[in-house]
Amino acid sequence: MKNKIFIIEYQKGSDKGFDGFRADTKPILDAIEKETNYKTEIVFYKPNRKYELLDYLKERARAVISRINPGNLKEVDEYFQFLKALGNSGVEVHTHPDVMINLDFKDILAKLKGTRLGDDETYFYHTYTDFVRKFPEHLNKHGIRVLKTNYGSTGEGVYLVSKKDDGSVFSVEAVNNEKFYYDNINEFLEKFESKFEEESENAAYFKGKTGFVGCRYLQRISEGEIRILLVNNKAISVVHKKPQEGEFSATLFSGAKYNYESPNEEKWKDVVELTMEGLKDIKPFLNGQNYPLLWTMDYILDYDEKGKDKYILSEINCSCVGITTELQYAKDVANVFAKKEKKLKKK
Repeated sequence: MKNKIFIIEYQKGSDKGFDGFRADTKPILDAIEKETNYKTEIVFYKPNRKYELLDYLKERARAVISRINPGNLKEVDEYFQFLKALGNSGVEVHTHPDVMINLDFKDILAKLKGTRLGDDETYFYHTYTDFVRKFPEHLNKHGIRVLKTNYGSTGEGVYLVSKKDDGSVFSVEAVNNEKFYYDNINEFLEKFESKFEEESENAAYFKGKTGFVGCRYLQRISEGEIRILLVNNKAISVVHKKPQEGEFSATLFSGAKYNYESPNEEKWKDVVELTMEGLKDIKPFLNGQNYPLLWTMDYILDYDEKGKDKYILSEINCSCVGITTELQYAKDVANVFAKKEKKLKKK
């Protein structure tokens, strides 16, 4: 009988506790058992035994929660296909790969242009040829740009690029604050070519996903990044991420400080309202699936034409958002399954 909720983990990665599990895995499952009648179990995804795991889960799982950072996997596309197969067999998959492939990549920022969440000066350079043709013009226009690899986390693959009056180019990598100097734009373009990955011919999910997204540099990043933490379509927390002095990245790995606050506080009213309204703009990218189980929308402050605060979407994360330091949110995750259980009982 399918009466279990499973969390899928991966044995490798820097996100493990002393017991080999993510620190938020057991609290989430404990909360589900407390709030519902479902039993729970943790399983590990092993690429060489994925078909055995697929059969095991098909037979027993009502739902699975993927808690694998895709950056830890060598064959991410293969894992997404594994999750897709589970979904096709009738198992609830949180978060479904059709959703992750659209929202968890930086190109969503370019796709949202023309909506209340999008910024019109955001571009996606899928190929190096496209980058060479367009980026110099965008850098000339603004003088400074942020380049983000289409898929990355913890500030990895994010560069601040600026052009000086003498035509030289200066770049800083967010993850380690490493600085690079180039005599001119051509030298920069030549050296940057190696950062464009080749697209795999066998990829099913990752077609058209290599490349970089170019965004405006927002000076108010020094004031911090504002993260809305959501469970499905409900905002459960606002996280103020303050960068370390002199840094332009607001990740824990770059020394940022995180402060969790209630979404009901008056000072966050505008950004929470923008997020709730913005869900309508995101819905077309869900491919008919639910909103992610546990996810975030990150914003950087800017000024509008009247000098008032304006929030610019900088990133969406939905593949493996951690709540290790705020385990009380495990109950919010569990309530998703409690509501589904009640609906099933009414049928």
